[in-house]
This record gives sequence, structure tokens and C-alpha cells, in this order.
Amino acid sequence: MLLSPVLSKRLTNFKLVSKRIVRGGHKGERRSQRLGSSLEFSDYRLYSPGDDLRQIDWNTYARTKKYYIKRFLDEQELSVSVYLDSTKSMGVTSVKWNRAKQLAGAFSFLALANSDRLSFIPVASSSRSYPYTKGMAMTNKVMDFIEQASLTNGKERFGQQLIKVANQGRQGSLNILISDFLDDPEDLFMAIKKMQAKHQQVLLIQVVLPEEVDPDYLGDLQLVDIESAKFREVSMSKKVIENYKHLFENHTTKMKSFCRKRGMDMIICPTSNSLEETIFSLIIRKGWIGR
Repeated sequence: MLLSPVLSKRLTNFKLVSKRIVRGGHKGERRSQRLGSSLEFSDYRLYSPGDDLRQIDWNTYARTKKYYIKRFLDEQELSVSVYLDSTKSMGVTSVKWNRAKQLAGAFSFLALANSDRLSFIPVASSSRSYPYTKGMAMTNKVMDFIEQASLTNGKERFGQQLIKVANQGRQGSLNILISDFLDDPEDLFMAIKKMQAKHQQVLLIQVVLPEEVDPDYLGDLQLVDIESAKFREVSMSKKVIENYKHLFENHTTKMKSFCRKRGMDMIICPTSNSLEETIFSLIIRKGWIGR
């Protein structure tokens, strides 16, 4: 199971938070700033010829002898797209791959539990994408689909593949990218720019192993790039490790700087933290989900 029954029950008390005005094409449970026909009252305005007579507030007329129309907030759905990096680097250990799928499952659960419209895209995987769906009744099917998502057998790179599927999200949707982002970020940046050109909000979740942040290898090693199969002979000394940490920090800084300039958020989620700690501490603190 991607999500334990206890965790699923806790998640039902929360929903995804979107900074943008909700403009879904169908009815949902999210408040929009547009006026519509929900039961949530907004304000009054004077009656104008052609208005629906059924919207006149007769109690107000009895007090003021003027005809007022009640206005209500529209209730719309949010379109949510979860993009899961399925390149080989995500499967370097089962712990990393499982955590990435758990996070994809948690965000998908939050969308479905709140009547948002969800799509799931395993980027670079031979598994197909799950088309837009909505409703709590679809939760088990979507969770099973995410759990069965497979890693690629090829040498695909996440950023390059993301460019190809960046047009799948709907106008104004909320896009959640789950990856280790351990690649040249230029292709990733290009894909994100394409998403933002469609007025989509983009959230980045970086899933990393402790040894990817702070390696403890020593001695003469042959390091193999799991995605390209290229190898390099390395004598792992303290100086080499410090140089690696410096490069890792510079890479992370570049990612965060890009996100800051583009008005986006990024969270680093080490697998050493529990799933519950990641969701109810890191992600809630960032304001991505709320009650």
C-alpha cells in the first residue's frame, strides 16, 4: 500500500492549496472569485431588468422597499497534474523510488478527496499516463496505477522528457513535479517555462537519499552513472567528498534561485525523514496543503 489507512484518514482533513484563482471548467468544491450559483453568499446588488426574479431577496425588499439580487460565489474544481520522474536515477534504491511514489500518491489522494480533477504522468516511463479523473471513488484505482508505475529501461533524462509532456496540463492547472533533479537543469527550466506560459502553478519536490547529499564512500571506486552507464575511476578522499558537496550545494542553489525568480516553491525531501514528517511538517509548513 502506498498510503497507510491511518495516513489516508489524516489526509482527508486537508486539501491542496492553490495560489491562483480557481478556474476549472466544471463544478467543484473550491471557492472561486467569480460569481455563480453556489450556496455560499457573496453580497447584494440592485436589481436590473433582465435579472432572474428568483434571485430577488424579498426580506430585504420588505425592509428597504428596494429590489436587491443576492450574489453567490461560484464553486469550481482545480485541475492537478502530478509528474513523477521515472528515469533510472529514481530507482537507484527501492527506498527512493517508493518514497517518490508515496508522495505522488499523497498529492493524488488530496486532489481526489476534494473533488479536484487529477492526472498522473510517469515521465519517461513505459507506463501510460492516467487521464484526468475526479472523485473519491477513483482513489483505489489511481493508487494502484501509481504503485505499478515502472522505471524506464532506457537512457532518458527527466528534463528532456518533461519538455515533451509539458503541454498535457490544462490552462491554469496545479503541476507537482517529483524528482531528484540530479541532472543538468536547463531542460527542466525550459519545461517549467512552457508550463508557466499556460498560467500553470508549478511545485517542485526533490526526493534524495542521505548518501546523495552527504556521501560516506572511501577508497578507490569505480562510479557508474545509472542512466548513461558511463563510469569513472575515483579515489574517494575527504577532498573529493568536499568537492562533491560543494557541487551539490551549487546545483541546489541554482534550482532554488530559478524557482525564486519564477515565483515557485521547491522542497527537498530526504528519505531519512518519514513520510508523515515530510507531509505534515515540511509540506504543510510550506503552505502547499491546508485545512
